[in-house]
Amino acid sequence: MKSMPSLAILLLAVFSVPAGAAELYPGPYRAEVLRVVDGDTLKVRVAIWPGLESVVSVRLRGIDTPESYGPKCDAEKALAQAATAFLAALAPAGALVTLEDVGPDKYAGRVDAVVRLADGQEVAAGLLAAGHGRPYAGGRRQGWCG
Repeated sequence: MKSMPSLAILLLAVFSVPAGAAELYPGPYRAEVLRVVDGDTLKVRVAIWPGLESVVSVRLRGIDTPESYGPKCDAEKALAQAATAFLAALAPAGALVTLEDVGPDKYAGRVDAVVRLADGQEVAAGLLAAGHGRPYAGGRRQGWCG
């Protein structure tokens, strides 16, 4: 039987290796949404082992949404509020999600992952289909203020 690393060890490994240098941990890891941080970030509780949980911020892989914190213009603020509200309706607090391909995010304190709803729908794809973000593969982000 193949041994799976615990999420605690995974998170330590992910946060201690420079972005782009770490391998991805395929999962799946079952998690409960605690809250929506903004249009492309969730705070989740992940069950690592029976009786052992970890709380972590997860950035949705493959999408960039307007910034909720410090928007550069009124249009970005409105777009950010709409993306955040859509994500909160799609994955509200208490929703069960699955994390796949978990890896380091370029900002400390969170991981980057593919997040799927209980029905298998990829959360980032839902946001993109609804027009609440842009595809994103890393690097410099485009502005939202025209």
